[in-house]
Amino acid sequence: MDIYKFLKGLEPDDKGRFIHQIWEFSDIEIERTHDFIQRLFPLNEPSAMSLSKFYIDDPALIERIRIDPAIANNLIASKNFFLGFLSRNDQWQRHHNHNQLRITRIIKSLMLLISRDEAESFHQEVISLINSNSFISTKAYEHWDLALSNKPASQVI
Repeated sequence: MDIYKFLKGLEPDDKGRFIHQIWEFSDIEIERTHDFIQRLFPLNEPSAMSLSKFYIDDPALIERIRIDPAIANNLIASKNFFLGFLSRNDQWQRHHNHNQLRITRIIKSLMLLISRDEAESFHQEVISLINSNSFISTKAYEHWDLALSNKPASQVI
């Protein structure tokens, strides 16, 4: 899979899905499909939570992604797609929900591929969605804060 072309919307991922097709996932598909998040929000090192060990290990490719405005727009669209899912559902506000790990990944990816401002904005939008009945552990909040501190991904998720 060519991650650059995928993020740009020119080629499908290794499962045959174009980025715009993932944005059309229903909430059930978002909840049940576990491999799309690594494609929409790649990191620069493997995640302990992903069996595929999908990541970008080429600094030149990371820079090429960072300077491409079409990819930046698509990453922001992906961020908004996931924020929409979070705003329509509250099951992610329970102890040890996998969407909390997804939030951590998104923060890290936005830091890596767009900017600190974009990552902080996403973080604040997530925080604003949390209702008074939530059961999000302090550990999840710590992971999100660590992601903003730009620690290596292996220390975060």
